[in-house]
Amino acid sequence: MEVISKFTVASEQGLENLLSLKQAKLKAMYHNIVPTDKLTPFIEQQLNYLDAVSELNVFCNQLIIVYTKNEPAGFAMVKQTSLYPEALNGKRILHYSYFHILPEFDNAESRESLWQKCLSISRAEYAVWMEVLQTDPLITFLETCGFVIHQKSTLKPFDQPSYILIRYKDNPQ
Repeated sequence: MEVISKFTVASEQGLENLLSLKQAKLKAMYHNIVPTDKLTPFIEQQLNYLDAVSELNVFCNQLIIVYTKNEPAGFAMVKQTSLYPEALNGKRILHYSYFHILPEFDNAESRESLWQKCLSISRAEYAVWMEVLQTDPLITFLETCGFVIHQKSTLKPFDQPSYILIRYKDNPQ
């Protein structure tokens, strides 16, 4: 299968792919959990074009999209952020605000391609972290990549049970 992960900029095509993938991710996360009358306005707010442009134009943010046969199959958003788990205070860290692969493309090759591209920009960091729903189907894969469940949490804005996952530099899976 033809799979490749690429860094993506705030071009019209890049933004279209980001918004489409982000919408799919949010729907998958909250589909059977949040009532439609609350979920729809939330997703619309999260898919603001100008906010997406601003987010991608921040120097420290990186969007990576994995393509399968030239079709967007998943994405990761890597950021430096001022909010992070207390255990990482004072350390060089990155935050994966998204790491998602569409169900129809979720296979070992897509996962590995996206992970390797993410890893290429985070090797110098003390740690990387992310927050995922406790039901996220990628948790097992992320654990094989060296992430550990640091703590249980609650993901805003719908207060869903989540995990804070951390991958330390000295855990080189």
